[in-house]
Amino acid sequence: MSYSSTVCNSLSCTKSKLKAYYLSATEHLIVHHLRKQKHVIKDLNLVAEADGQLVGHILYVASEITADCTRLPSLTFGPFSISPEQQGHGYGQALLEHSLALSENSGAVLVAITGSPDYYSRFGFVKGKEVGIRYQADPEADYFLVKLFRPEVLEGRDWWFTDSPGYTVDELVLEEFDKTFPYKERLVLPGQLGQ
Repeated sequence: MSYSSTVCNSLSCTKSKLKAYYLSATEHLIVHHLRKQKHVIKDLNLVAEADGQLVGHILYVASEITADCTRLPSLTFGPFSISPEQQGHGYGQALLEHSLALSENSGAVLVAITGSPDYYSRFGFVKGKEVGIRYQADPEADYFLVKLFRPEVLEGRDWWFTDSPGYTVDELVLEEFDKTFPYKERLVLPGQLGQ
C-alpha cells in the first residue's frame, strides 16, 4: 500500500470528502469555518492518501501564548482525523509525524492541542500545566497538551493559551451546513472536537 501526504487548499478537497469520515457532529463544520480564516497555515492543511484514496486530514492554525504583555507564536491543530476503516494502519502516526516535522520550522515556539495525554505523549506532547502553560478555557486541564520547540524562551513565566477563532459551533449554522450533505447520523466520540 502506498502512502502520501499533500497540501489540501481547495474546497473540493475538504468539504465533500471530510464529512464522509468525520464521525462527530461538528468537526466537518469546524474545518469549513477554519479554512475561511487567516489563521489557517496553508502549508499545514494536509491530507493523507493511500492507494489514491483519502484516508486522513490534519489542519493547523496559528495561535499564540501570552505572559503579561509578551506574545509568542504557537500553533494548534485540529481536527485531526483518519478514516475509521483505515485506523490502525499507521496513517495517523505518519500524518502527525510529518506535520509536526513541518511545523517545527514554522517559527512557532510550540504546538498546543487538546487531546488524550496517553495517545499524544508518544509524539512528544506533555501536559501544558506541567511546563507553565495554562489553557484559558480550563487552567487545570490534563487534556491540554503542548509540544515544545523552543522551551528556553518560556522559562520563568506563567503562560496562557487561548483557542483560535473558529472552534466554536453554532447549532443553527450546523443544521444548515449539514443539509448540504447526504444524511449521516451524528456521533460524539471521545477525543473529538465539539463535545
